[in-house]
Amino acid sequence: MNERNGARELGLAVAAAAVLVHFVDAYPAAVITALITAAAAAGTGALVGDWRPWRMPVVPVVLSAISAFAIAGISRLVDPVPWLAVVFAAGWAVLYLVIRLETIPEALKPGVPPSAQRVRAHAVHRDEFDIPKIVTETVDPQPELPPHPQPVTLRAVGIGLSFAAFIAAAGLVPGAMVAGGSGVAEPIGTRALVCYATVCGLIAAAAGYRLSGLVSPYRVDRVVRIVAFLQYGVIAGFATALFRTLSLPRLFVPALLTLIVYVVTALRESTEPVTVNKRLLQELAVVGAAALVALVWGLSAR
Repeated sequence: MNERNGARELGLAVAAAAVLVHFVDAYPAAVITALITAAAAAGTGALVGDWRPWRMPVVPVVLSAISAFAIAGISRLVDPVPWLAVVFAAGWAVLYLVIRLETIPEALKPGVPPSAQRVRAHAVHRDEFDIPKIVTETVDPQPELPPHPQPVTLRAVGIGLSFAAFIAAAGLVPGAMVAGGSGVAEPIGTRALVCYATVCGLIAAAAGYRLSGLVSPYRVDRVVRIVAFLQYGVIAGFATALFRTLSLPRLFVPALLTLIVYVVTALRESTEPVTVNKRLLQELAVVGAAALVALVWGLSAR
């Protein structure tokens, strides 16, 4: 009950602050959005069980941060009346759902990883022979958060939030959103393009870090999650620069970036080698064909 009330109140506070970014200039808006994003992560971390930022588990707070970022960025793309109220209500509901999903009791029950038991060897001096003796002892691992009990739901939410955050990035970087249907694209400078690609890369990297935590949740898997962070971020960053250079209209760039997040997730979570996973190959073929159609459609609609 306390977690539910905390999630509701945190979602209300973050959503209310995020929509006010609409009334702020571009550069202050970026700073305020970063602070709101950090506040959402810190608030979720407190609900998870630790209010000290240096001890908070990173994995459960990522989606809350992405949600807060999405609310702030999208609020800058809509008219105040009546859409700002809609963004506030929808953002509050989504943020509440995300926090509740990350703080359900089954996801917060600490446990010990199956492979966490390990043996440590050290030398002990033997007086009778005046030589060291090697002895071993079992090291008791610290409890950790278990794998999430609803991975399919969390994966769908994570990919959906990535799409919303990619849209929001265009609202926070001046000139990033392309006008659609008129054949006229707003110019974007090199600095703005690099900034836009970096922001989208960080969004994809954060989402990838959380999604990789579904299959690699423990401390010993931290390297796996860091590699996922880099893979998602680098691929999405370069793709953002390419798609924006092509001046694809409106939502085409966020949609294609979300498709990339989905493909990378499918490749990383495959339990078989890609070359022998027929189901995955068929799925990638369909997704690739859809992406190609969307790309051609976007180029023709410029």
